[in-house]
Amino acid sequence: MTADFQRARSPEQQARRRAAIVATARALLDEAPLTEISLRDLGRAVGLSKSNVVRYFPTREAVYLTVLVEEWDLWLADLGGRLADPSGERRLEARAVELAEALTGSLVAHPRFCDLLAACQSVLERNVPVPTAREFKTAALGMLGRLAAEVRGRVPEIGEAGAFEFAGALWVLVAGAWPLSRPTPAVATVLAEPGLAALSVDFERSVGRVLADLLVGMAARGR
Repeated sequence: MTADFQRARSPEQQARRRAAIVATARALLDEAPLTEISLRDLGRAVGLSKSNVVRYFPTREAVYLTVLVEEWDLWLADLGGRLADPSGERRLEARAVELAEALTGSLVAHPRFCDLLAACQSVLERNVPVPTAREFKTAALGMLGRLAAEVRGRVPEIGEAGAFEFAGALWVLVAGAWPLSRPTPAVATVLAEPGLAALSVDFERSVGRVLADLLVGMAARGR
């Protein structure tokens, strides 16, 4: 444990400590899956005891919800750079396909974000106190709103409410399709067999098609 961490007393020092914990938690995901990382592992990696980590984050899940929000922000920034200029007159179907491809391409480029989003309800939200849950849900609402604004800018026919509904549907699709598209080695071996190959999920292709169809359908409903 470092002396600098033990003497953290000012708000600035405490903010640096929180940032160090979050950065270490993110780095650990490159070494092991989320399910194998304990709060004790995290404390050891950052140079703190478990009890000191708990002073800043009540649970391991609370730490990773913070990582998720940061990864969400990074994904949205990357997505913005991939999206086509909203100006110009093009058919709805073409714009929907283009947007869907940008969405799925950017998601595949951010596997850490997808991993955490897929684990959100089943793991991360299972062991957090009410204040942490409220803080995360508030942040998630803002992230969905940012995504909805990008969607509406490219497919205005969908409307404000429809764009937000689409953003929520994307969350659901990622949570379900991402883990299915990354099976364990044993399951991947089985899915390679001719009779079961139809159960394989190509995330970018399958989710892209669903998103494009959803955009067209919701735009038609919005009209």
